[in-house]
Amino acid sequence: MMDEVEHDARSPKELSRRGFMTIAAGGVGGLLLASAGAPAWAATPSPTPKLPGEYFRRANQVTTGGTLFDNVCVRIDGDAARIYVPQSVKPYSGVPVPVVWFFHGSGSDHNALDGGFKSSSQAVVDRGAIAICQTAGGTLYSHPTAVALQVAGYSYMSGLFTISTNTLRSTSGGGALCIETYATGLLPNIAGMYNVNSSYNLRAHYDQGGSGQASIIAAFGDDLAAIEAANPARHPAASWTAAKMRIVVSQPNESDTVVPPQDHGLALLALAAPVAAEASLRTHANGHSTPGFATADFLAAAERWSAFGSTPPPDTQQPVVSFVQPVSGATLSGTTTVIINATDNVGVVDVGIYVGTRRMGTAAFTGSDYRLTFNTNTSATPNGTYVATARATDAAGNVGVSAPITVTVAN
Repeated sequence: MMDEVEHDARSPKELSRRGFMTIAAGGVGGLLLASAGAPAWAATPSPTPKLPGEYFRRANQVTTGGTLFDNVCVRIDGDAARIYVPQSVKPYSGVPVPVVWFFHGSGSDHNALDGGFKSSSQAVVDRGAIAICQTAGGTLYSHPTAVALQVAGYSYMSGLFTISTNTLRSTSGGGALCIETYATGLLPNIAGMYNVNSSYNLRAHYDQGGSGQASIIAAFGDDLAAIEAANPARHPAASWTAAKMRIVVSQPNESDTVVPPQDHGLALLALAAPVAAEASLRTHANGHSTPGFATADFLAAAERWSAFGSTPPPDTQQPVVSFVQPVSGATLSGTTTVIINATDNVGVVDVGIYVGTRRMGTAAFTGSDYRLTFNTNTSATPNGTYVATARATDAAGNVGVSAPITVTVAN
């Protein structure tokens, strides 16, 4: 039950528009998720002071969203933990800060924050939150030793920071400690829990035999009483009253043979749904691999649960947009490709081409720029000289307009 690396299987969306231009490339709908994150206001270029138990750091790191943070490893009661601290957050400042706790898969450790959890952990840093992943004894599931280390982890963090909310994010075998933490209230002010292909019933792992049973025995020995005493599935439905959880599993069930959903995620949902404030499900078809949508879906859930507290300042920055091809003064005939460069501090969601005030087409994001093709040999495009502009729009509705270009159509 190793941590999975998130991958993105998004494909461009086909678009079509008649008239002056005919679209031939894909759409731009996925760009916002790919580049989402907080702008530069979210960080101050001042490294985090040395933390208690610190033994390693990579200072002045920058997320894909442009936020400065420090990647710090510490020992908490002898157990290794990795912490991403936004440089806008300082220990002992008294300023409330959200914390997201990442629970790695069995056989992994605190370095999962730099691995399978990297995109999600950087994304929460972009939102002003601290990300932490404890080793918690390695492959111990919800063993009392792992529980004690989780308690120690919170004591450590709350001694440094004023924690406003705690949000839980698990994968694979990490689900057991994550669920145990929520069900027993090991942390206060839990905003919600997001589990991907996560373990819930330790006895089910034991009973399935094979590697699942072996990993349980490695943590508890062949002691059924000890397994049941630590099994998160022992908690009654009342433990989930007013809880908020998002469960992600593979369907059909047999596609995930490591953590079969019917014994784990789906079983937890069935128990919690009648009393929880939210017990929602999302499925994928990747077996035991983490789906590409996990980061964006997790962030949406965390924001729905108000995990990140106050809303950041509104985005008022306009996108920057310019023509790459054709150049101003070009003469066009036949089929022509238009190439546009458009960037934004958060993310471009639309690029349109205009002649005067008339929108003539939508450019499609190709992975590096925006393109469309059009055929100038149409009755809608008589010979003549035209002034064209490109306009890029971001999710906040800010519009950037390119410098105009003049082109001549000569059919």
